[in-house]
Amino acid sequence: MNEEIPSIVLLVGAERLSVEQAEKKLLDRAFGGGSPGFNLATFSAADGAERAIEAARTVPMMAKRRVVIIREMESASVGLLDDLMLYAERPVPSTMLMLIGRKLPPAQGGQDRGRKLENRIKKVGQVRRFKSGERDPVRFSVERAREYGCDFDSGAARLLVELVGADLGRLQTETDKLVNYCGEQARIDRAAVEAVCSVVAEAIVWDLTDALVRRDPNQALAVAHRLLEDGESPHRLLAMITWQFRQLLNLQACLVQGVNPRDAGVRMPRYKLEAAQQALRRQPIDGVWILDRLAKSNRDFNRSRAGDRRVFENLLVGLTAS
Repeated sequence: MNEEIPSIVLLVGAERLSVEQAEKKLLDRAFGGGSPGFNLATFSAADGAERAIEAARTVPMMAKRRVVIIREMESASVGLLDDLMLYAERPVPSTMLMLIGRKLPPAQGGQDRGRKLENRIKKVGQVRRFKSGERDPVRFSVERAREYGCDFDSGAARLLVELVGADLGRLQTETDKLVNYCGEQARIDRAAVEAVCSVVAEAIVWDLTDALVRRDPNQALAVAHRLLEDGESPHRLLAMITWQFRQLLNLQACLVQGVNPRDAGVRMPRYKLEAAQQALRRQPIDGVWILDRLAKSNRDFNRSRAGDRRVFENLLVGLTAS
C-alpha cells in the first residue's frame, strides 16, 4: 500500500495546472475515486497550519487512508518546517501528507530548512517539480481544442498565448471558452480569439500601457493595483502589456514609414489609436530597451524572493522612469 501511495508528497512549481492535475491524480488514488468524507483536511502554510501535523497523525475515519494538504508552502514558517522535518522522520502510514507550493521558503539564519525537508521527503515519499515552460503553451491549446474536435489555427493559438500568457490553467479556461463560442467540430481562428478572450481586461490594460508610454508612474501603479485587486495575476498582466507594447512598436514603425496602421495589421481599439499616435510622436519608445525589461521581469517571476507582485510593481516604476 505504501509503495503505491507515498506517505509524504511535495508538489512544487509555478505551473499551476500541472500541479492541480498531479494533486487530483493522487487524491483519486488515495480514495479510489470516491468521496473522501471526513478524511480530507486542507490547511494553508500562510495561516500557520499549526493543526496540520495533528491532523496527519489522526487515524482515518471508517476508511483506509486520510489525506492532509498544506498549501502555499512558499509561506511556511521556520516552526512549521521544523515540525514537518520531525514528522518526516516517522510519517503515519495511513496518512498521505501533501505539501503544495510555488516554491519552498528561502534559507533563513544560515539554514536552508526547505531544502533539508525536500531531501528528507525524497527518502520517505515523493517530490515532484513543475517548471514553467516545460510544456509548449501553443501546442497545449491546440491539443486542448482537438479534444473537442476543434481545429485551432496555430497563428490564432499563438495570439491567444500573447494575450493570456503561458499559464496553462488560464489557457485551458480561455480555450474552453473559444470552443463554446465556436462550437465543437469547428475551426478557431484569430477573429474568434480577438472576439472572445480578454475583452474586458484588455481595455483596462490599455489604460495601464498608456500610462507607461506617458511615463506616469502614479497612474500606472493605480491602474495596476485596480487590476490586481480584481483578481488579475502579475503574469497575465505582463503578457498583455508585452502584447500591447508590440502593437505600439508596430504603430511607431508605421508612423516612421508613413504606412496605414490597419494595413500593417496593428490591432488596437480605435479610441486608443489616435491617442497612441500622438503620444509616440511626442515621446518615441525604445523597443529594444522595453522588451529587454519585460523579458527580465518574466525571468524574475520564477526566481525572485520578493514576490510576483513586487517584481511587477518594480517593472512599472522602471518603465516610467525618465
